[in-house]
Amino acid sequence: MVINSKSQLIRNLDRVEGYLSSANEELYNTMAQYIARGRVFVTYIVDGKYHFAPSRFVGYKDNTLVKHQNNEEKDGRITTPAITKILGSRTFDPRLEEAYLMYCKWLGVNAANQKRTYWLLNQDILGELTSEPFQEGGYKMRVHLVRERNSKVVKEAKRLFKLSHNGRLYCEICGFDFSERYGKIGDGFIEAHHKVEFSKTNGEHEIKPSDFAMVCSNCHSILHRGEISISKLKKHLK
Repeated sequence: MVINSKSQLIRNLDRVEGYLSSANEELYNTMAQYIARGRVFVTYIVDGKYHFAPSRFVGYKDNTLVKHQNNEEKDGRITTPAITKILGSRTFDPRLEEAYLMYCKWLGVNAANQKRTYWLLNQDILGELTSEPFQEGGYKMRVHLVRERNSKVVKEAKRLFKLSHNGRLYCEICGFDFSERYGKIGDGFIEAHHKVEFSKTNGEHEIKPSDFAMVCSNCHSILHRGEISISKLKKHLK
C-alpha cells in the first residue's frame, strides 16, 4: 500500500534517518546503497543540510528494510505518482543534483551514473520535522549528525575474515553464526565493530580492515552499552 499523506511520508523519512544513524553496519550500508542507486528522490532538510530519500522506499506506507526487501512487486511507477499527489511535480535541479552528490560522498557511497529527479519538501515542513513530540502515538523526525563511514573497508574486512575462516562469518566473541542458525536468510550477515570506537575518533582518519572485529548483534550492542573491550567481554562470557 502506498502513502497518501505527508505525515506518512515523514514517518518513512524518519525511518531512513534511523537506518543511517544505526550502529548496525548492515542496516546503514543497505540504506546508503539504496540512496546511491536511486533515480527519484524526496529531498528534505535536517539541520540546514539537504538529505535525500529514494522514492521507491519512502513511497510505501510504514515501510522498513525487511518489508522492502520482501516486496517483490515494488515499483517506482507506483510510488512516484503517490508522492507526486502529496508534493507536486518533481524535476531535475542542478543545485539539488550537486547537493545529492555531496550527500553520497558524506555517506561513503558512489552515486550511480544516471539521470535523477527530485521533489523538495518546502521550508515550512522543517518545523514539522524537528518539532517537539506529539501526544503518545504521534511521530517526530529524529535529527542526527551522521559522520561519513567507509562502507568499502567494512566489506573488505568481512571478505578477509571469510578467507581466513574457511568461508565462514561468525561472532568473534560468542561464536554465533547467522547462517547456521537462520539458514539461507542469514548467509553473509555479521556486524563489523570498530575496535577503536567510532564515536571516539576525531574527524577524518585512516582505517584498515584489521581495525574491525566481526560480532553478532547481541555482542555488538553489549560492547557499546557496557563500553567494554572485546577481550573483556570474551572473558565475561567464559
